[in-house]
Amino acid sequence: MDISLVQHEAEINSSTRKGFGQRHLFATLGFLGLATVYMMRVNLSVAIVDMVNSTRTLEENGTEGTCPFPDGPAGETKQVHGEFNWDGPTQGLVLGCFFWGYMSTQIPAGILAEKHGGKLLFGGGIFLTSIFTLITPMAVRISLKFFIAVRVLTGMAEGVTLPAMHSLMASWIPCNERSTLGSFIMAGMQFGTVVALPLSGLLCEVNIDNGWPLVFYIFGLSGLIWFGFWHTKITDSPENHPAISNDEKEYILDHLGMQTRTKGGTPWYAIFTSLPFWAIFVAHCGNNWGFYTLLTELPTYMKSVLHFDIKSNGFLSALPYLMMWIVANVSSWIADYYRHNRETSVTTIRKTCNSVGTFVPGLALICAVYTGCNAVSTVIFLTIAVGSNGATYSGFQVNHIDIAPNYAGILMGLTNCFANICGFLAPYVVGLITTDEGSIEQWQLVFFISAGIYFVSNTFFLVFSSAEDQNWNRIVETHSTSRPRSFGSIETTSKVE
Repeated sequence: MDISLVQHEAEINSSTRKGFGQRHLFATLGFLGLATVYMMRVNLSVAIVDMVNSTRTLEENGTEGTCPFPDGPAGETKQVHGEFNWDGPTQGLVLGCFFWGYMSTQIPAGILAEKHGGKLLFGGGIFLTSIFTLITPMAVRISLKFFIAVRVLTGMAEGVTLPAMHSLMASWIPCNERSTLGSFIMAGMQFGTVVALPLSGLLCEVNIDNGWPLVFYIFGLSGLIWFGFWHTKITDSPENHPAISNDEKEYILDHLGMQTRTKGGTPWYAIFTSLPFWAIFVAHCGNNWGFYTLLTELPTYMKSVLHFDIKSNGFLSALPYLMMWIVANVSSWIADYYRHNRETSVTTIRKTCNSVGTFVPGLALICAVYTGCNAVSTVIFLTIAVGSNGATYSGFQVNHIDIAPNYAGILMGLTNCFANICGFLAPYVVGLITTDEGSIEQWQLVFFISAGIYFVSNTFFLVFSSAEDQNWNRIVETHSTSRPRSFGSIETTSKVE
């Protein structure tokens, strides 16, 4: 190859990587989109504490198996004047029904995103989620059944977002920036949680319409505002973006690790007989059990066991997710550093990050079991459990794009569909176990189950996962270009008819 051409390409790569380009704008709006949609997902976890009518008698030293209240004389009755009389299983149903709809659109969304692009699917999903969030207060006051129906529809609308985003990332993010930009985008979910939990607690205390409806109005409106920016600034790929520079477009296309598709169908048999795919599948399911157990139930645990008020509840429940957001970004920088400067294999990086993100949370949950009523120690270990889970964003969470960038949206749809069974199963199981919400022993069982699932799922991932491009991903081009496309460490030359 001509030395001058190599030098020219190196100069383009260097200058393009340093500047702020359209791929960075895409990453920023993707980050904000996932943050917004997660704000609309988790707000109910705090709002339900204020929505439900509950009464509890304060005991000076706590009854057997429960923690004492931090203040108030013994025998005093503490009451939350919520509008709805829902028992534990009903609350579990309300928190979990979102995932009935969420999992139903995962696979169709992956297929649609791969065939028609992810921009409209991602943006439209968040737009509809915002509309359903805005009508939630009206729905819950009409009837429980109507409320559940709206939550299911909210889940269906939000369910398209991750498969669509994975398809878009495969088109926009170069292989050598995948850990950093990919983790940055995905960490938007934790940033949204960090914002939503304390803000929901504050809004619930506002003396307007009982407070809690404001949680849905504010977050729903934010989603509509975000949609306006997304719709006007983003395209399905850099190839058809009107404002992208030629240098950045060339840089992205030369480092995607994917090829133009033929009209052939999805290699379903190869996918379902691929051990690296099943490693991601198992890791995703195990991670979601622990993650959603804490995401949906942590505010309830803070209130019923540790007896924090709703404002403190919101801030303390957000603390672990702030740590998770920090860990997700720091681990992505470390992952890319070892990939570029230490020549560590991507497979090793994915396994290491995933182990940090699952084994450490499992151990922290076991430690939390033995802290009893020590609120400070419990919050510290729960923060470690949730925070360290952020390392999985440089683990299995981006592994779909490693093994098959051409089918990244479909793979995410498949794993996220079944993994989100845990989204409604975990809160329901917690509701069955915690018949007395204040019982320490019952919550200890919840933590033990989550820790065990973390350990088993990551062990499977360690044995069978890979970050190597899979044979069934390699599609021979039938149209025009002579430019080689990179498949990680493999280069293929396009076939021209």
